[in-house]
Amino acid sequence: MEDDVDAMVAEAVRSVRDRFGADGLRDLVALARAEIDRSERAVDGRLDELAEPTAAPAETLDSADTQAWIAYTESNPEPANDE
Repeated sequence: MEDDVDAMVAEAVRSVRDRFGADGLRDLVALARAEIDRSERAVDGRLDELAEPTAAPAETLDSADTQAWIAYTESNPEPANDE
């Protein structure tokens, strides 16, 4: 599937995953869904309905979770895909 995705998009997703883990990816998906909806409304000519999306309420993040994820990804790096 990743072959069909622009390299910049794939790198953005991997960066969020590596830094914030699953919670960060969920936030990314939620923001992406809001942007998809906003973009579709713009295409449909409903520009008057558009407003800048408000930021999702910040969840209290445990920095230990982030540190654990970083330690995990550093100790178990993904195999290089040199194809």
